[in-house]
Formats: sequence, C-alpha cells, structure tokens
Amino acid sequence: MPSVKLSVTVRKRLERKYDAGALKKIDAAVKQWVAADATRGLSTVHVAVDDAKAMKALGVKAVTGRVTANKMKGAVDALWARLAPDYLVLFGADDVVPYFVVQNPSFDPNGDDDRTVPTDNPYACSERFRSSKRGSYLVPDRVVGRLPDVPGDGDPSWFLDSLATASTWVSQEKGTYDDACAICCDAWKGAGAACVAHIGEAESRLMISPPEGDATSLPASRLKARLHLIKCHGAQVDPHFYGQKGSSFPVALSSSSLRKKVSPHTVAGAMCCYGAQVFSPNDPAVKPPGAWPIASTYLRGGAYGFAGSTMIAWVGPQEMACADWIVAGFLKGALGGASLGRAFLESKQDYLRWISQQGAAPGIEDEKTLIEFVLLGDPSIQPVASTPTVPDRRRAGLTAATLAKPSPTTFQERRQRRLFRTQTATQIRSALPARSAAKGAPKARAGALYAYIKHRFAESTKEFGLSKSKVHVQKLETTFPTRDVEAAGFRTARMASGAAETATRRESFQYYWSGKRVLDGHTRIRLVKVETDVKGRVLRSGMVESS
Repeated sequence: MPSVKLSVTVRKRLERKYDAGALKKIDAAVKQWVAADATRGLSTVHVAVDDAKAMKALGVKAVTGRVTANKMKGAVDALWARLAPDYLVLFGADDVVPYFVVQNPSFDPNGDDDRTVPTDNPYACSERFRSSKRGSYLVPDRVVGRLPDVPGDGDPSWFLDSLATASTWVSQEKGTYDDACAICCDAWKGAGAACVAHIGEAESRLMISPPEGDATSLPASRLKARLHLIKCHGAQVDPHFYGQKGSSFPVALSSSSLRKKVSPHTVAGAMCCYGAQVFSPNDPAVKPPGAWPIASTYLRGGAYGFAGSTMIAWVGPQEMACADWIVAGFLKGALGGASLGRAFLESKQDYLRWISQQGAAPGIEDEKTLIEFVLLGDPSIQPVASTPTVPDRRRAGLTAATLAKPSPTTFQERRQRRLFRTQTATQIRSALPARSAAKGAPKARAGALYAYIKHRFAESTKEFGLSKSKVHVQKLETTFPTRDVEAAGFRTARMASGAAETATRRESFQYYWSGKRVLDGHTRIRLVKVETDVKGRVLRSGMVESS
C-alpha cells in the first residue's frame, strides 16, 4: 500500500491572486507533481479545502467563509483522520494558507519585542489547537512542509520552479553534500564551530564574517556547495544576511549573489532572524527594489528545502543553543537519509528530549524557537539515498535513483517511524511544565540572583543594560505519575493528586533578564536566564542572543 502525501490549499485565494493563465500553469504543474510522486510509491492528494465537491469526495466538509488558520487545521485534521497521510504540504504562502499566530513566549518590551509569532507548528500537531494551552501546538508529531509562493505576487514562477523541483528530485549519494558552505558571525564563531562539527563537517569549512562576506572570493566560490549552514543576522523584509564583529555588520550573503550560484539539490538551514520570511520583491520596503527573499532564492534555484525562522531567533554565542540545535539537527538528519520533513520533525523533538534528559525544562527562548522555525519545500524529498545495509555485488554501478526506489518494506518502516514519533511527542508533552508568574519569596530572590548574573555575565549586564528590577520570574511545575517514577526504580514522596493514583511534582523557578542595543542600525538583543530550585539554589544559567 503506497504512502499518502496530503497537500492542502485554498482555491478562492489562489483565484484572487493569479489570472486564469497563471492558474492553468500551476494546475498543470501540480498534476505533473502528483504523477511523479506515484512513481515513487507516493499517493499525493492535492485538495483545496474550500472546494465543496473535492472535499465531499474525500468524505470531509469543505471550509466555508473566511479561511482562518483554525478552520484550515480543522480541515487538515478531518482529512488526516480519513487518509492517515505520512506527509502534509501547505500549498502557498501566508496569504493562501494562513500561518497560525501565537503569543511569543519570550516577549519582553526591554528585549524580544515580538508580541506574536507566525508558525506552522499547530498544523504539525495532532492535538486540537488551543491558544491558551501551549502544549497543544509546541511539540509537533506530523511531518509538515510549506511549498510557498510569495504574498501579494501574481507571478506563478514561484510555484512552478518549486513544483519542478518537487517533481524531478532524485536522492543523491551522501558525498554530494560534502564540503558545506557554512558561514558565521565573528561574534559567534565558538558556537558556529560546534554547529559545523555537529553535522560532520571539518571546522575549516566554517567561514567567519567578517572578514568573509558577500564581496569576498571564498564565500562566492562555496555557494555552489549543496549543503548550506548560515549562522548570521537577518532583518525584516531584507534580502541580506549579515555578519558581525563589534559594531560592524557587513553583508555576509545577499539573494542577488546567491541567485547566480545556488545549485540544484541544495539543502539549507539558517539560524538568522527572519531567515524564512517570504516577501514580494515588489514590496516598497525591499532594498534594493526587486530583490528576492533569500529563502525563496534557494527554492527558485532548485534547492530541495530550507529551514528558517519567521521572526527574531535565539542563538548561542559560544555554545550551541536554541536555533543552532534545530538547524544543525535538521541538516544532520537530512544527511543521514531522512526526508526533509522527517529530519525537521526529529530535530525539534530530539532537542526537547535532550533538554529533558539533562533534567531540565525548556526555557521561554527554547519554546519560541520551536514555534517559529518552519520548513519550506516538499517534506517528502529525501536528499540522500539510503545506503544498503548489506553489500551486494549485483548493486554495483546502480544509480542513486534506482537504489531509492521503494522496497516492499519501505511503507511499513515509514509507518513505524511515524508511530514512534507520535508516541515521543505524547511523552514530551506530558513532561512539559506548567508555567505561572512567580510571586512572594521566589520573586524576592531576584535581587540576589542579579548580583550573581552581574558577576557571571558582566558584559551582558553592562553593554545591554540589564536591570535589577526588570526581571521576569516564572514558576515551573512538572507532574509525573508516581507509578512511572517508581517503575523506573526511584523512591518518591507521594503527593495527593485528587485522582485514583498519586503523583510526584517537581518545582523550579526561571529568572529572565533582557536588554537590547542598536549598533549601525542593527538591533541586538541578549537574554540571560537563571534557573533555581525551590530554595533559591542555582541549578543552571545561560545566555542567548538574537540573530
């Protein structure tokens, strides 16, 4: 039985956006895409959720009226129950298939001033979306990618080029992705080196910006590489990524340079703020006028996929943190033979699981990262061919395309992986702590802890103006069924839960200080966190920066 890939869109919005000739080209390209998937053992169901006839044929009610993200997810969930797909494609930019917009966990007027975050995470969650319950959209368990055009632009080429890639892709030998194009701000080169090592590349492949950048020869010579990792600064409606050293922010990469060099089969990930932001080149805010978004430039150039952030992103300066783990994990998974969508899902789940394995809880910076990172591209694309586990002389000389053809067990293995990831998400959600504003003694300890961070993070408190009084304190409560704790061999003090069984509760407190400064027109934000136990003893501390 073939695997199912579900692709959803909104026909009325496409009809408002494109003329009849453009729509005809898009529809023809979709048919070619569906036919190509069939040769790979994929049954692709492409449906407009507002098409009453098409939805009725699938046994699901069409969406009526204005198509909101909530309505879109309702249709997706109903189709999911009928089709049990292994992949979900959101067909169109935000003005076709709307992003969810959720509250920013790390919002602070003194630092990260994004009040809300556009996200695809709720579509990737089997839980019913509830804006007041972050567990319903924080931990994904579905393989999802977005095939975007650009908002407010009636040129069908944005779709046609991406659909051509989605129709003609062929898994490559792993060696195709050797010698990555990796570039990092000078200010973050410690964490940049760790990211490069995490994906299995030599540290010598990491370019530091400055001195390297869009105008130097080394990055230009490496842009044709088919694996890209970019740990630089980004900005809203901006076709550039920027390096940084001190107060200097030279251009590290521009879409105009990338447009001339990007190679087919490329897989890219960026830790940059707004890295996955897609905008029309006709937007009057774009400088220079007509410049393409970087993410769209990758897709138009034949890249298989791009992972990036919709808003301000958090990264580690000297050690990997937040976006570093998501992007590096995604690239590593893709290199290991996973589809783009599976690699992206696993990078998010495995990051949360790793935090839990340290005995810690995710911070507000981690939660924002999980929400804001999106995958652009067909999630079913498998960049690297799976290597046969048993050498076979009869395979000698066979192409990657032949080796990638599905075997009779491929579908069962894929289904087993999806089941495992659904179970993993359930476990992670059950361990998410409840957050609430801390009061009384815990909040009163902030003053003493400020003295600690003033010593531990002296540069941050001085340069970013972290204030003793401007602190956010959150109480975290994690409840575990006592039977599970005792089954693991631990003796516990039981707490009455009001239910038939007892529970064990863990409490801690997270303290956050934020500050920002503007250098050469670029806003830099720094966030310092300290976590303590109930008695105020420091458990861990850390610092992240905006990219």
